[in-house]
Amino acid sequence: MLLAIVVGNSNITLGVFDGDRLRMRAKVSAEAERSADEYLVLLYDLLRVNGVDRERLTGCIMASVVPSLTGLVEEAVTRLTALRVIQVGPGTKTGFRIRIDDPTELGADLAADTAGAIAIYGAPLLIIDAGTVTTIAAVDESRTYLGGCILPGLYASAALLKSSTALLPAIALRPPGENVLGKNSADAMRYGLLCGSAMMVDGFLERYRALPGMAGAAAIATGGSAALLTASCRSEITVDPELTLRGLRRLYQLNTAKKL
Repeated sequence: MLLAIVVGNSNITLGVFDGDRLRMRAKVSAEAERSADEYLVLLYDLLRVNGVDRERLTGCIMASVVPSLTGLVEEAVTRLTALRVIQVGPGTKTGFRIRIDDPTELGADLAADTAGAIAIYGAPLLIIDAGTVTTIAAVDESRTYLGGCILPGLYASAALLKSSTALLPAIALRPPGENVLGKNSADAMRYGLLCGSAMMVDGFLERYRALPGMAGAAAIATGGSAALLTASCRSEITVDPELTLRGLRRLYQLNTAKKL
């Protein structure tokens, strides 16, 4: 069985694959204040609660975008399982070409998203990862990663709007429906954040599809805010919450030549 780990700015997501079946998926908050011992206990408890025998784990791969947490989580995994953790980064075989100024700048999570999306959905593709920030990436028909954009994440934007103003209230984010005319401050903020972000996504998808080799590109969304964000989009977007983990499984296969 394969242990796949995504270390993000807000959360750490764990997945355990038994062959091609995702047997376990769990999420904990990403906190730099925790020690390797604490992460070891968290990992031990999550595996046990989900009925996964750590002795049956045969491999581990991690995509981290938080350097301060990478070593802590890797140490916890190694102490618990005695496995070598494969880190996604420069030198990792991805199965696709990367055509950006510095390919080493491609985030490990985006590399996993892209590998998974190409394997599952083919190309050309538009990949949306809606988490602490929202990223949109374009992959053309030749399976070349062309680049993309980074937008403020929904919850980060809501927190910034509240902290930067004296009179605006804290709000809960929920799909606004068809009516986007706010009749009070809370609804006006909610509609502005959700529909404004959705309009940006729709606009970028339209522009990226006009690029050479991108005609008819399918749009795939993942990340903690994917369902909430895409509910307000007018574009057709497939939400795949397991995309990053499945991409890590694909990268593990490419870099170890092992069958799972």
